Amino acid sequence: MQHEQPDHQDIREVAPDTFVDETGHQLTKKEVRQIVTPHAFAVADELIGQPLAKPVRRGIAMGIDGLIISGLASASLIFVLPTMLYLCWNRYKAQNRNHLLLMVFATLAMLGTLSWAPQLVQEQETTSAADLDLTPTAAAVLAQVSLELSTEECDAICAEEKTKTLALEMQNSGVSMKQQKDVLEGLLELTELKGVEKRALLDKYVAQPKVVATQPVVAAAVTEPVKEESYSVLDKLKNSDYSLIKWVKGILADFGLGYGWAMVYFTFYISWNNGQTIGKLLTRIRVVQLDNQPLTLWASFSRQGGYGAGFATGLIGFAQILWDPNRQAIQDKVASTVVIHQP
Repeated sequence: MQHEQPDHQDIREVAPDTFVDETGHQLTKKEVRQIVTPHAFAVADELIGQPLAKPVRRGIAMGIDGLIISGLASASLIFVLPTMLYLCWNRYKAQNRNHLLLMVFATLAMLGTLSWAPQLVQEQETTSAADLDLTPTAAAVLAQVSLELSTEECDAICAEEKTKTLALEMQNSGVSMKQQKDVLEGLLELTELKGVEKRALLDKYVAQPKVVATQPVVAAAVTEPVKEESYSVLDKLKNSDYSLIKWVKGILADFGLGYGWAMVYFTFYISWNNGQTIGKLLTRIRVVQLDNQPLTLWASFSRQGGYGAGFATGLIGFAQILWDPNRQAIQDKVASTVVIHQP
């Protein structure tokens, strides 16, 4: 028989995550999720009167953590290794073998993939049509070739003819080889050609100092394109239009490598390091839940997600610690936490 619930109940929390109603019935997890309980709004008695962390301390801690995350995002073992080893030592001290094995495995994997020196990502300079000093004829050819290459009717033979024609016009206009390559690479992306075929066309027409207009395509004295079979598997992946490598690179570009490290850093350090990141440890402040229970990985993950909401609100979500009674920023509201000062 299903337990009937009155319109108004006297719900009490008799133990962490354990609730009973006014009849003494212990609510199941399903029942707890269907009604309002005092759990999310209760403050543990031992937290009452504890000094809150001042905004200045929290700002300094965030600055330190930001520098660490910037170092982690550089994919340098100089920053990654100490951070990972600290978590390994922390899990060893806590005698949690499962967590320790996980962190050791992750550290060893990074040792085999990352380098010691920071990898500085430099953006490639690309050339647009507006940057080119083309003659009126060459500009008209560029527009015409762009339209023709974008059609489905333009096959591999058509693409080669258009590439040759445009390369000749750009060379006559005095366009540099780098600019020629940038323009042709962009146009060939409109075609259905494979990566190897695109590279062969670029090598055939851009690498030559001059394209002879009357020279037949078949009899052109150029280096034979490297056959696709001679490329390694890695080369085929790099040049494939639908390669896994390009897909992964796209994800990292969209979400940002720094954000990924920030998610890992704040989640694991807050949960496994007694509510303290390295910055909070140095400034002697700590994140605690309102019920004074240890933060789980999921709770820490939810809290770090609140940082995104803080940026989305134009930093107002962070600034509310200046007027909130318990100095809760938006990430603290999300996870029901406060930041206290430990003298």
